[in-house]
Amino acid sequence: MKKFLPLIIFVMAFTAAIVGQVGYQTLIAATKSENEYAIYEKHFLGGKFETIDGKKIENTKIKAPVVIYNFWASWCNPCLEEMPSLLAMKNKFKDDEVQILAFNTDEDDQMKNIQKIVKKLNIKQELNIIPDKGTKIADGLKLTAIPVTIIFNRGKVVHYSNGPMDFNSAETIEKIKKWIKN
Repeated sequence: MKKFLPLIIFVMAFTAAIVGQVGYQTLIAATKSENEYAIYEKHFLGGKFETIDGKKIENTKIKAPVVIYNFWASWCNPCLEEMPSLLAMKNKFKDDEVQILAFNTDEDDQMKNIQKIVKKLNIKQELNIIPDKGTKIADGLKLTAIPVTIIFNRGKVVHYSNGPMDFNSAETIEKIKKWIKN
């Protein structure tokens, strides 16, 4: 037994180190998510924007309990693929229930590209389209890819999605109805 004691001690120490590292990484991952949401919520409180048609928006003055940030670009196929479901979902709710802030992150010919998409998708007043000039807003939120959707309920993050969403799915519609009531 004495012969195996150093090996047993080594295995126990190695196992403890692995378990500790996994626990530490899990803790860091949980903290990171909370910190990311805190960044989004702080940004929400200070959010003041101007839409492509000159409308000024101040997040703290929005009456709708549900506010959706959607980051997109005209060259992003997944962004454009999810846009019809975003429009269909918005048409199911009143402006005092859901507001959508659609941040365009195009860098070249931004206004021209936005107008092309507005015309192509027949976007009326469903979205508040905000040019994110130089991607300052996306960069401030530490976004690294699009499409990204952040859904706020009364200023608190209730949903984060990195990638395309089906906004018009029954599940999403039910969640939005629940957030409106809460």
